[in-house]
Amino acid sequence: MKSILFFFLLYGVGSYGQVSFSDSIITRSSLRQSVFFLSQDSLKGRLTGSVGADEAAKFIAAKFDSIGLIPAGGNHSYLDHFTADYNRKKNPATNVMAMLPGENNNDSLVIFSAHYDHVGQKDDMPYNKEYNYKDEIYNGANDNATGVAALLELARYYKAKNNNRYTIMFVAFSGEEMEMLGSTYLMNKTNPAIIQAVINLEMLGRPVGGKCFIASFRNRPIRNLLNEYLQRNYPAVNEKFFIDDPYPDENLSKRSDHYPFARKIKNAFTIMGSSPTDEYYHSVDDEYETIDFDFLWKATKNIARACEQFTR
Repeated sequence: MKSILFFFLLYGVGSYGQVSFSDSIITRSSLRQSVFFLSQDSLKGRLTGSVGADEAAKFIAAKFDSIGLIPAGGNHSYLDHFTADYNRKKNPATNVMAMLPGENNNDSLVIFSAHYDHVGQKDDMPYNKEYNYKDEIYNGANDNATGVAALLELARYYKAKNNNRYTIMFVAFSGEEMEMLGSTYLMNKTNPAIIQAVINLEMLGRPVGGKCFIASFRNRPIRNLLNEYLQRNYPAVNEKFFIDDPYPDENLSKRSDHYPFARKIKNAFTIMGSSPTDEYYHSVDDEYETIDFDFLWKATKNIARACEQFTR
C-alpha cells in the first residue's frame, strides 16, 4: 500500500510540476498585452502594406528578440519582405520570422505560425462591410491578434524548455487576408522534405464550447495525436481539449495559412477556437473587449503542451 501511495504522490507531483511550468511561462498578462497592442486603433486594421502592419511587424520582431530567438528573415533580420500581388495591386508585405535551433538535427524544421494582418479600414478590402461613422477600423482582435499573442507565448515556452530536437521556426504571416500570400511565399522557397509539421494558430479568443478544433485534411488523426499526448504526459489537464471541426461546410481546411503546406506536408493544420460564422468575424466589432482571455490562456497552454510531440 505504501509503495502505491508513494507512486501516486510522485506521479501527481510530477504532473502538477509539468502543468505549473507552462503556467509560469505563459501568462494572461502577456497575452493581454499582445492582443491590446495589435488591435489598437492606431494600427488601422493592419492591412498588408500599411503603416499599421509595419508597426505590428516591428512589435512582433521586438518580442522575438526579447525572447532570445535567432532572426530567420532576410539579411540577418526578423523581417522577410516580399510583394503581395492582390486585386490587381502590388503591396509591400513582410513575414516576421525567428528560429530556435534544435539539439542535434538542424536539417529538420517545425513551423509554428499565425497571421498578423487584417482587413484594414473602410473599403480597403472588397468584402469589408458594416462600418459606420462611429467606427471604420477593423481591429481584428480575435482575427488574428489572439493567434499572434499565442504564437509569441509558444516561442517563450519552447525557448524556456530548451529541449527541442528539431529546429523550430516561428512565423507571423502577412497577406493571409489576401488569399494566404505570406504562407504561399514561404512554402515556395522552403524544401518541404525538411518540414516535420506546420502548426498554425487562428482565432483563439471567442471559444465554441470551451474547446479548440482542428482545421486540416487529417482532422481526426491530428485531433487524436494531440489529445493522446496531453492525456499521457499531462494527466492533470483531465479533458479531451481538441475536437473535430464542427463546421465541415465552411471548408476550413483550405482557408488558413496551413493550407499552402498541407498539399505537401503530412502534419500541416490550423488550431482554432472560434466559429468562422462568429458574429464579429470581419466586423468593426472584433475588438479587444470581446476576447475571453481565460480561454485564450488555457488554449495557449494546451497547444504548447500537446505540440511538444512534433518538436522531438
